[in-house]
Amino acid sequence: MKPNLHSKLYRLVGCLEVLVGICILVAVAAATFGLVADIHVPRLVSSPDSLQAYLTTAMTIIIGVEFVKMIFSYNINTVIEVLLLAVARQMVVTHTSPLENLITILSVTLLFAIRKFLYVPQLDQDMHAEGGLLPRFWRRAARAEAGRAQATEPRKEESDNYAAQ
Repeated sequence: MKPNLHSKLYRLVGCLEVLVGICILVAVAAATFGLVADIHVPRLVSSPDSLQAYLTTAMTIIIGVEFVKMIFSYNINTVIEVLLLAVARQMVVTHTSPLENLITILSVTLLFAIRKFLYVPQLDQDMHAEGGLLPRFWRRAARAEAGRAQATEPRKEESDNYAAQ
């Protein structure tokens, strides 16, 4: 594949990914408003099933929010957080057997161990330096940041002249 075509396809895929992320974000926002509108305290207190349904919806919304963060950040830590929330949701929301509970607890323990002992923050920084989801925007932001830092930095000649006086 030609390099020019490859870069155009990569940008197209990045744009589609952003579009999907925005669609998910809109759906999560709508579900959040629905969750707030669905609060009916007497029904939640009187019926454990309605509380269970409410928790299921709330955990699904939280996972959706974390998923959108994962799409836009391309961060290993965010991926581990999404996996942790998905496993925790499974454990809290569904009624499982003791063996399934044990497997879930071991999964959460393994994810925490990976996060604690195997996670290397420099890998995320290197990936962002090389470019990730939208490298063009990151490069533009980095250039703007460098321009601001350069504008606030006094010139060497001016500081030398001031020191000589």
